[in-house]
Amino acid sequence: MDLVAITPGLIIWTIITFIVLLVVLRLVAWKPILDMLDQREKTINDALDKARQAKEEAEALMATNREMIGKARQEMAGIIEKAQRDAEQRRAEILARAHGEAEAKAKQFTEDLDRQKRAAIRDIRAEAVDLILAASSRLVSEKLDDEKHRGLVRDYIEDLSKTS
Repeated sequence: MDLVAITPGLIIWTIITFIVLLVVLRLVAWKPILDMLDQREKTINDALDKARQAKEEAEALMATNREMIGKARQEMAGIIEKAQRDAEQRRAEILARAHGEAEAKAKQFTEDLDRQKRAAIRDIRAEAVDLILAASSRLVSEKLDDEKHRGLVRDYIEDLSKTS
């Protein structure tokens, strides 16, 4: 039972040894341990600050990217709209030019037809005059009775059909 017995001398020496150990630890190990803990805390805080800064920078970059994407979409829409306007304008110009050319061709065709018509009428008139003169000269050279007149016209028509 000596192990369980309380001896005051042993308690005092245990307390003194514990206090000496605490003083020695405080002088030798406590300060380096606290310094090491402070340094570790500072390292962790620095890492947290850097992470916060990196997050803020990433958010700023994302906002800038969103803004740039929005501007790019607006520019793209503007370019598409301009291209559509240009295409519509070119289409209108081409249609106007084609319409003008068609009108010019129709006018030229009409003028050519009128010219050919006038030339044909001139030719027909000249031919008619020649026919009338030829018929008149035959009539004048013959006696003007009705039966001879009819025969003369028939002969003249036959001569015309042979020459044509």
